[in-house]
Amino acid sequence: MHASVDDLVTFCRLNIGEDDAERLVGWIAWRTGRNQAMAGAGPAIERLEHAAENWLDDDRRGRLLAWLARRVAEGRPPVPD
Repeated sequence: MHASVDDLVTFCRLNIGEDDAERLVGWIAWRTGRNQAMAGAGPAIERLEHAAENWLDDDRRGRLLAWLARRVAEGRPPVPD
């Protein structure tokens, strides 16, 4: 499954809060071996957009989007503790 940056960011804007978006940036940074600070200093959704655009390819964004959608549909937190 492939997903664009817009697909992932739109889903997150509609389905997760600011705190979860910030945790997701940290989780993506950890999973990709990057420093979370490299995502910038703006609002969490903008940091998430940067991470999705620069640290993930279409396939990884697609897998992340499917995983997030499944977790949200099941009523679980979007990002594991």
